[in-house]
Amino acid sequence: MKYPVIVQTQTANRYVAEPLGKSELRVEGASEAEALRRLAEALTVWLNSAKLVQLEVPVIAADGTGNPWLDTFGRSADDPDFEALMIEIERARVREDSE
Repeated sequence: MKYPVIVQTQTANRYVAEPLGKSELRVEGASEAEALRRLAEALTVWLNSAKLVQLEVPVIAADGTGNPWLDTFGRSADDPDFEALMIEIERARVREDSE
């Protein structure tokens, strides 16, 4: 399993490694390799002591439809800058695809 990790150099002999979203598992080491090894151990312990489940949560929108996302649907229809925003988003996508 691969897990995204932030590694920071604090001093010449102090490195900090922290998995994204799990700051309580932050570890330190004298080298980057040591910090990553210690974090791998901490993540292994944490993952082996937990389980992933999906929780069903009932939602009811303000209009009673049961879908809270519908409350915001169309709210930008009258925004005079909305079309310009969509054009800029498309330009960014094209730039990203060409890189």
